[in-house]
Amino acid sequence: MRIDAASTSGFACNWATGFVVLALSAAPAHAEEILGSQLVTSFADDPLTFTAIFAAVAVFFWAFFVIRKLVREEQAAERRARELESELNESQAILTAEPTILVIWHGRDGAPNKIAGDMKGVVKVPTDADALLDFRSWLDSESADALIAAVTVMRDQGTPFNIGIQTLDGELLEADGRTAGGSTTLRLRPLSGERRQLSEFAYDARRLGKQVERLSAVLDAAPFPIWLKDTSGETIWVNESYIKAVEAPDVDTVIANRIEIVDDAKIEPPREGARAASLRGRSHSVIAGTKCALDVHEIKLADGSARFAIDVTAIETARKELKRHIQGHANTLDKLDTAIAIFGPDQRLRFHNSAYAELWSLDPDWLAHGPTDGEILDRLRELRRLPEQANYRDWKAKQLQAYTTLETRESWWYLPDGRSLRVICEQHPFGGTTYLYENATKEIQLESRYNELIDVQRETLDNLHEGVALFGTDGRLKLHNPAFARFWSLDPAFLDRQPHIDPVIDQCRKLLADDIVWDELKYGMTSLDTGRKPQKGRLNRPDGLALEYAFVPLPDGNTLLTYVDVTDSSRIENALRERAEALEAADRLKTGFMSNVSYELRTPLTNILGFAESLSLGIAGELKPKQQEYLRDIQDSSQDLLVIIDAILDLTTIDAGAMELKLSEIDVVATMQESGEALGQWMTKRDLTLNIEVADDAQHFIGDPKRVAQILHNLLTNAIGFSSQGGIIRMGAAHDGDDILLWVADTGRGIEPEFQKRAFDRFQSKPMPGGHRGPGLGLAIVKSFVELHGGRVSLRSQVNKGTTVICRFPMRGPHAQDRGSLQEHRRVVAA
Repeated sequence: MRIDAASTSGFACNWATGFVVLALSAAPAHAEEILGSQLVTSFADDPLTFTAIFAAVAVFFWAFFVIRKLVREEQAAERRARELESELNESQAILTAEPTILVIWHGRDGAPNKIAGDMKGVVKVPTDADALLDFRSWLDSESADALIAAVTVMRDQGTPFNIGIQTLDGELLEADGRTAGGSTTLRLRPLSGERRQLSEFAYDARRLGKQVERLSAVLDAAPFPIWLKDTSGETIWVNESYIKAVEAPDVDTVIANRIEIVDDAKIEPPREGARAASLRGRSHSVIAGTKCALDVHEIKLADGSARFAIDVTAIETARKELKRHIQGHANTLDKLDTAIAIFGPDQRLRFHNSAYAELWSLDPDWLAHGPTDGEILDRLRELRRLPEQANYRDWKAKQLQAYTTLETRESWWYLPDGRSLRVICEQHPFGGTTYLYENATKEIQLESRYNELIDVQRETLDNLHEGVALFGTDGRLKLHNPAFARFWSLDPAFLDRQPHIDPVIDQCRKLLADDIVWDELKYGMTSLDTGRKPQKGRLNRPDGLALEYAFVPLPDGNTLLTYVDVTDSSRIENALRERAEALEAADRLKTGFMSNVSYELRTPLTNILGFAESLSLGIAGELKPKQQEYLRDIQDSSQDLLVIIDAILDLTTIDAGAMELKLSEIDVVATMQESGEALGQWMTKRDLTLNIEVADDAQHFIGDPKRVAQILHNLLTNAIGFSSQGGIIRMGAAHDGDDILLWVADTGRGIEPEFQKRAFDRFQSKPMPGGHRGPGLGLAIVKSFVELHGGRVSLRSQVNKGTTVICRFPMRGPHAQDRGSLQEHRRVVAA
């Protein structure tokens, strides 16, 4: 700032003059004197005036000296201004002498106050101020970020900087930032020579440092362990994944303690055919308590190596699982009857199952060497196991085209030995071809037989007298024969159209208008109920035709409907039923007649026996010998007649269901002895011997003692009647499971085989010439009483060797009487 000396001196003079005027105005009465000749005298007489004048003079002199000083300072300022102007000109000359841009800011905020210089003709830099300060528009991104950060720090904190920056055109510039007082400057200038080289190095170092930082961040963020080793094999750096895997706190701990994630000695060499050249091998390590499989990769460096480990646990598990699946599939395929062969892209056999070797009868060892498809075809042709071909070479070439086409081929091979093969050839997903050889010989034979059976079945159905109709799950007619159409007067053309059950029933209603029958039939055929049951019945049509129908649900959901014409059978059945009813009525009449006659005969017979016994006692007088003989014959005949009458009454009671057993414990030995003693005189007359054989565990059983004794009596009577003079009769008992066996055996003439079946029928008797002749009721009563006890009777006989009758009784009595009945009976007997 220049000082205006003239204006300053004028101001001082004006100020001094004004002060003098002020002093004179203070004494107006003496103004004239002061201005007159007596000026000095007046000063002496008036002190106030003198003082004012003296002050004015003093101020004048002060102003004078101030003016002189200001003049000298003004002159010095002018000289300094000329010097600064000269320096400014020199600076501008220097600034414009080289391509440089200078940006000046006053203060921390705001736009630059001045931009000077340019780089025209040297470096392409924006000339506009706004474009120049938009560093990202003409600098590369890294240089722009670095310059913006440096300028911001310089303006905020006053930190100078000097960095190299690069334009988008690849030109290298020096950016120098400085602060001076409240101003900051940025100088941009191109570089050359040694400074350019140094800046290039600094720029490259900064760029490489950024890359190293980014790479370090990337490596630290990598989800797998990475580490560096020097030439001696020592670990010099690890990433964060490595630190977490070894559970170490930081990098220094890992390096200081030499914590290794894998042991080099335990790294398994890579398999043959590994794709990654950097793969060193596979190792297993425990990470976070889990055993992991790691593929270790190594990249050789000038001063060591870089390694990283990829967790392939899932891949290894999947590979093992895949191996198990492949082995399982191979085992499964090996158990199939279908021959399977898989050839690789090189046309060599990769896999075959045992059915393939068995089908072609090839040596398994030879197949294990992986022959080509063509070699196998040649071998089979030599063994005459391929279909005969007129031009084998063309046929073989056509077969081998399967390796160059994606279409699945299917063909039939008819081998010389009579086998028929269905051959399917398709591309394998991993390259090559898969062959499936299905031996369809049996299927073709079965199909032929099936077609033959279908034809036979068709002919059989067509010639059946029964009407047959098969309805499907949709209710439509699937199969029928002519008899079905004939029974219901249906048009064959109508049935051939496979009509639904509804129109079929509508046609049938014309001959039988029974809605209930047809509704049940329709419901049974169309119902979705899985519990459908077969139905049978008879339809009597108004025209006199009687049909028996059968409704049969089939397992496959279809329904079979059959009709049989039973008109004649129905008539015969009715006649037989009427005859059976007549016979039953006659039998009831006979039974009633015999029962009445037996009761009526028993009374006079009892009287005859009573009078005969009275006569034998001599009540009417003494009888002559001849009369006594006649009387004994009368008694014997009357007794036999009484036995017959009792037998008839028993059978009649049994037939009427009125026979009741009086159960108790039977002493087998005592009962047999009593039966033998009762017939002792008859055995004595014929010189017969009776042997009783009772096992220790067959001494007792539950039954009706009276009826059992009657059974033994009848059996023993028959044995006596049919035994020869001097014969032996055996009577015994044995235990067999829950039953007891009672038998009577003789050594007489036996029974002819044709009569044995009728031996237990009523009134069936085979008289012995000159011997026993009975009414034929004894064995019938035996059978009835044994069956009434819940047992059964059997007979074994040989002509001229004897007869044995065996009666089987339940040990606990009829209807499996519980032990309580036996115990109660014993208590009653004991009481």
